[in-house]
Amino acid sequence: MKARVLLDFLLSPFLLLLVISMGWTLHQKNSEIAMLEEKLVDSEYKGEARQFLASVPVNPGSPSREVQQVTVTAYNPTPEQTDGDPLMAASMRKVRPGTVAVSRDLFDQGWVFGKKVRIEGLGIFEINDLMHPRMTKRVDVFMWDEKQAQAFGKKRVKVALLHI
Repeated sequence: MKARVLLDFLLSPFLLLLVISMGWTLHQKNSEIAMLEEKLVDSEYKGEARQFLASVPVNPGSPSREVQQVTVTAYNPTPEQTDGDPLMAASMRKVRPGTVAVSRDLFDQGWVFGKKVRIEGLGIFEINDLMHPRMTKRVDVFMWDEKQAQAFGKKRVKVALLHI
């Protein structure tokens, strides 16, 4: 009988600590799940907003220099498609997704580094690079993957220079 009381006396606090520990772990995991669900909803919302912005037609009444029908292609950082360092843009910044190169005629019209453009059907991008001088009325979207850039092909769409 004394052994049973001694066992209950020693085992009860251990079991209580185990239950408290499991409860705390469950609380932490639920908090982590809630945070991840919030991030997922936020990223889905941003994705929907980006798709919406890409689907809104470019205002045809804007000044002609700020909205132009151009050829849009894609490029990736290979020595054949770039000058010098394939990872460094003409703006002296690293190449990255979400950026574009513009032809020099557009650059001379104020489509300069750091400005944002909205490509109809694709979304908003930042001007970060220049194209070869032989190119005119063109925008080149940066992509890391060569096959993805090739699959992108060539599109003729409206591109708007944004003031944001």
